[in-house]
Amino acid sequence: MIENLRGDEAARLFLDYSGIGRKHGGLDFLRRMAMGFSRLPYENISKIMKIAGSRSAQEALRLPTEVIVDHMSKGFGGTCFSLTFFLERILRSLGFDAYKVMADMHSGSNVHCLVLVRSGETIYMIDPGYALYEVIELPAKVIRVTCPHAVVEVGHTGGGGFSLWTEDAAGRKWRYAFRDEPVDDADFERYWVGSFSKPTLHNICLTRMTESGHIYLRKDFFKFTSRKSIEKRKVRQGVEKIIQDEFGIAGDYVRAAGRILAERRATWRK
Repeated sequence: MIENLRGDEAARLFLDYSGIGRKHGGLDFLRRMAMGFSRLPYENISKIMKIAGSRSAQEALRLPTEVIVDHMSKGFGGTCFSLTFFLERILRSLGFDAYKVMADMHSGSNVHCLVLVRSGETIYMIDPGYALYEVIELPAKVIRVTCPHAVVEVGHTGGGGFSLWTEDAAGRKWRYAFRDEPVDDADFERYWVGSFSKPTLHNICLTRMTESGHIYLRKDFFKFTSRKSIEKRKVRQGVEKIIQDEFGIAGDYVRAAGRILAERRATWRK
């Protein structure tokens, strides 16, 4: 389904919408692309709604043009697979040597993904699914980059392997490991289809990076992380308003996703 799918139309829509312009090439343009991409939130509302109306997980894959059209009309973004595939395809359509790689987390192998971009002898990483929009050069040893929510550290672990840690007010945490090994479209699609059976679709979850920190909302748990402080709280009421205000997604979609999850939970209990 996704093999050899081009991103030309999605790239045109994204460039027009973000106001980046048509001139492309070079590291500065790549950084502007990454920052423009940061307007798309990580959210699973669109994924919950799409799978509910589809005959299969494969049919529920949100491809690049759908992702950007949905963002412009509904405020949606996507989860790591749809965002990574979107970014890779539009970068490739603009002439970048971009490719997808898989990553391992505490929750399992090949459950996360990100985009690498090769420029000469240098390779850069961008991770839209982790709301990490800094363009980070893969190091020979270790590189530390200051982001709004944390200091991000990427370390070379030998061969083509790398690990990523974050250090914020709560301390230093390992987040994931990846290798500089492109994943082909067939395997990527298989991992993507498999993600529909993961617990990540059991509750509504959204994240977004701002200039001052990282916003995370899962079910009724809200967390705002900056380098110096962490705010956590239970949201007793007004979840829909928070999602509308912070992520730009209307309450109608939040309620629709909530109804779908409630129906699924009823079947789980049987």
